[in-house]
Amino acid sequence: MNPFKFVGRRIIKTGIAVFITALICSKLGLPVIFAVITAIVTTEPTAADSLKRGIIRLPAAAVGAGFALLFDLILGQGALTFALVSMLTILLCHHLKLDNGTLVATLTAVAMIPGANEGIITEFLFRLSGTSLGIIISTLVNFAVLPPRFGPLLVSKVNELFENTALHSEELISAISKSTSANVNSSFRKLHQDLEKAFQLCQYQEDEWQYRKRDELEDRSFQFLQRKLTKLQKLISHVGNLSYVNLNAGLSSAEKKLLMSSAQLITQYCTESTIKNDQQLSEYKEDIFHLLKKEIQSNSNYGQKETLFYELLGILDCLSQLQKATEEERVFSENNKNYPAYIFAEKVQYD
Repeated sequence: MNPFKFVGRRIIKTGIAVFITALICSKLGLPVIFAVITAIVTTEPTAADSLKRGIIRLPAAAVGAGFALLFDLILGQGALTFALVSMLTILLCHHLKLDNGTLVATLTAVAMIPGANEGIITEFLFRLSGTSLGIIISTLVNFAVLPPRFGPLLVSKVNELFENTALHSEELISAISKSTSANVNSSFRKLHQDLEKAFQLCQYQEDEWQYRKRDELEDRSFQFLQRKLTKLQKLISHVGNLSYVNLNAGLSSAEKKLLMSSAQLITQYCTESTIKNDQQLSEYKEDIFHLLKKEIQSNSNYGQKETLFYELLGILDCLSQLQKATEEERVFSENNKNYPAYIFAEKVQYD
């Protein structure tokens, strides 16, 4: 059984960073608590983020430490000291454009407020060294230990998006065929939120590859996932436009039947990854195209029916392109044994 399935890489890396930080601080006689707090909150999803934000967090931590010792010396350990230190740390970090280090700086500041035993300069350097050590170690651990792999996560997210898009489209088409309204605003917002998360995973992987050598087949599989995600974005756009269709005149029995059959076909293509024959899809596209052409010829103004058929045609066209691209990639993967297995796995394994 894969241990990473239950304990993620980021959790393991956080534990390693905390252990190393605490061990080194204990050996050097540095304040462990400041360093450990910093190591916990500075472990990032990618090595790229750790390096970029680590550079920002070091001066931000110095800002927080400075305010903490200054106001502790002036006002003591009162409630006003905690409030002023927090406010001024956030304010100055924002002014200096150190926003990515604000959290670390503020936590460092409030943790350092308990009174200094030596001179302010000595205490400042003593406490800041522990915090800096936490930032540096967490950055190095994140870069060197268990490099993240976002491919399996992206596959899972894309599959989930396809399934939810199918449910959303089926609900909409059913409501349109019955001339009723469907309350799909919340589910459509969630689709867009999940789509943004999928694109964020793509960006994480691109950032990670800035500092690591990418495998040719892994790169190809990732490009395929990105193309698939782009088509999915277009598909969701067409489905979303269906929610604005409000038919003034009802549909004929043949049109309703075609709509419901199309909804079932959309669900099939979105949830099954082994479809090889798109003859039925081509026939449905042709039928809907003829309906669209007929409506345009019989009406001088572009109406709701035309919108319905146009968006349906767009959905089926997206699915046709996706099916073709997926089948080509599947054939390629079967002919290359080192192709990432998680791309077409029945159940994605996380590691």
